[in-house]
Amino acid sequence: MTTAVATGSRSNALMAWLRLMRISNAPTVVTNALVGMAIAMRSCTDPAQAVKPAITAATGCVLIYLAGMMMNDYFDQPIDRRERPGRPIVSGAVSESNAIVVAMGLLASGVVSLSWTGTRTIPWMLLLVSSVLAYNMMHRSMLVGPVLMAACRAMVPTIVAIAATPGQQPHWPLLAFFALPLAGCTLAISLAARHEVSPRIPTASGGAALSMAAAVMGAAAVMPLGAVALALLAPTGGLRLALYAGGVLTAAWWVVRGMFDLVQPGRGPRGVMAWIATLAMIDAASLILLGHLRLAVIAAACALLTRLMQRLVAGS
Repeated sequence: MTTAVATGSRSNALMAWLRLMRISNAPTVVTNALVGMAIAMRSCTDPAQAVKPAITAATGCVLIYLAGMMMNDYFDQPIDRRERPGRPIVSGAVSESNAIVVAMGLLASGVVSLSWTGTRTIPWMLLLVSSVLAYNMMHRSMLVGPVLMAACRAMVPTIVAIAATPGQQPHWPLLAFFALPLAGCTLAISLAARHEVSPRIPTASGGAALSMAAAVMGAAAVMPLGAVALALLAPTGGLRLALYAGGVLTAAWWVVRGMFDLVQPGRGPRGVMAWIATLAMIDAASLILLGHLRLAVIAAACALLTRLMQRLVAGS
């Protein structure tokens, strides 16, 4: 009996830490990094040479993401005590001191990892870290918080592309068509997340805000097609276009499902999590446009993994 209780206690403690890190959302950072790596590969004589620096940079970005999520709960304690008393820190499942120590350790590890990738990534790494810290201190601002979160997402493929491109000079116009959509989608998610703890269906103004956020998600999802229109990418063939359309439609369906949850009492977090997973599916579609079908399959698997993991560890 004692052994069973101890095992259950350890399991609960582990789940509390995983919830604190929002570990279920981490695969979406990986897919952001895959997009950056795919863009870098276009400048490599041997695409394989981009893999190692991309993995190092992606690892650093994931560590910084996990640290940022933990800091979010640390700074959100006064609000969580009122709105989400079940969160790990305010519920007592994870101590406040342990949370900030581990978060700072992850942040430092991410900084070290990114510093290894080259001098040109260091300014971007410092910008990412400062944006994460600023977001956690200012994210309740209606404007500043969402903008900072959007910037953080866009910097993931940017940093990876810089790290993995020969000479660390990526194709900036092409990168913009794939990094900015992630910023737009994340901005929309941040706006939607403001309704996740609502005990009732949003008001007319709240519903309009959610509709606008969904429209931003839709527009951002197809923005990479602009790279084809401007001849930054070769025209896609019929099969690749069909696969791209399939990825975008899947992302659109998840947005619609998330919207349905967001307007239902008590189901807001489910809607936000669906939209977060959509980021990985949009990345999968982007990788198809970039001509990397294998990476697109990995990204799609990450999107499904995110959805599955969210059932076990809430990502919002």
